[in-house]
Amino acid sequence: MLNRFTSEILDKLRKTPQSWAFRYNALWAYKRKENNVFSLASALFILKEINDKVSREAQKHITEISTLISVNFEFYKNKDGRETYNFYQTKPSRHFPNGYLMQYFDHFRLPDDIDDTALITLFLTPPLSEIKKLKALTESFAQTFTDGRSIYTTWYGKSMPKEQDVCTILNLFYLIYQYALPLNKTDADSFGFLIEKVDFIRERPFEIARHYAHPALILYHYARFMGRFSSPLDNSKSKIIGIIYNVLETEPVFMNRLILETSLLKLGEKRPPLSLSDLTFNGFYTFIGAPLAPFSSKITRKLSGLKATQMFWDSEIHNKALVVEYLAWSKSEISDKPVS
Repeated sequence: MLNRFTSEILDKLRKTPQSWAFRYNALWAYKRKENNVFSLASALFILKEINDKVSREAQKHITEISTLISVNFEFYKNKDGRETYNFYQTKPSRHFPNGYLMQYFDHFRLPDDIDDTALITLFLTPPLSEIKKLKALTESFAQTFTDGRSIYTTWYGKSMPKEQDVCTILNLFYLIYQYALPLNKTDADSFGFLIEKVDFIRERPFEIARHYAHPALILYHYARFMGRFSSPLDNSKSKIIGIIYNVLETEPVFMNRLILETSLLKLGEKRPPLSLSDLTFNGFYTFIGAPLAPFSSKITRKLSGLKATQMFWDSEIHNKALVVEYLAWSKSEISDKPVS
């Protein structure tokens, strides 16, 4: 089954080289095809991380997928040559493609972000000297609060209001830890932020992760980092595991349950296999946008938290990568043999 999904991802990339995702809002009856780089970069990150857990056939598929995906990265690189990346194409600039309105307004043009930058950089593996420069640049955009804390922010933008998203910070820390970079005050303060926000995962997901905004996605990002690296988050492990089990009790969306199961496996929990006979992508999204959030008024900030004003992104490629990841981890729990 795993080989089938990697083959389907490869086939999708070959057949739709410029429309591998879509954005939508069901309440508006709004849906547009598009080619944001997050769907590609995140899917590739997931597949590369489980490459040693799968069969040789699946590994061959992942190698081909890597080639097809990575050739796109240059089109999303900072327009001035800086080592950061944008959600949308920068060469030339094409934000909100296939739209009727937002693509024509600079207000909706996104700055580069730490999420896409971290995921793409993890694949490209530049020399350590470049990673150190990138970390210094990222620190220069951190937000300093009145209490003296300095916490990483989502955007490499001068005009964009600063915001903290626990999932984007966790992706950044994955890069920092992968290169074993020395930690400083901004890192310590950002870990403090991540630890503090664990208590808000269930009840206030939009507040702590505006671009993911669902407990399952947030928990998945915590578990993904914690399952790979030892860090100050280790003391929160039992609490996060407890929250995952709690969310699983009532979560209706199949893919949310699947990534929660993957999260438990990554945190060392033994789990019975999840049946994929009822697999569906309905109700699942991988990214969220709040177009009203950058406005400073209290009214627009409040409205930005409503689903009626939000935009959701989804991608078959990304969803199937998550399924492959679950299959690889669940199989590895019961056998050391490659997944067939």
